[in-house]
Amino acid sequence: MDKDMIQGKLTELSGALKQNFGNLNLSEDELKKAMTSPDEFVSLVSQKTGLPKEETSKKVHQVMDTLHIDDAMAKGFMAKIGDKVESKFEQIKNKFSH
Repeated sequence: MDKDMIQGKLTELSGALKQNFGNLNLSEDELKKAMTSPDEFVSLVSQKTGLPKEETSKKVHQVMDTLHIDDAMAKGFMAKIGDKVESKFEQIKNKFSH
């Protein structure tokens, strides 16, 4: 899955979550950071909405189902985003250490 496709799915997911959780105020940056792990993602949505984690997890998975995003695909997004973040962090670190 390429970068544009990942970004498109993240945008879709963010929009769908905002529609399903009326009080969800989630920036794209927060979404990207939370996508490092499924638990982080559910925790962020739970924190932002004030709903219990179990209820949040159920609703998040319902939204994912409507977008045809399963756990494996979500974990794939998370891994790719995590790799990209790590890579960028290393590039920035190397620029300032030389």
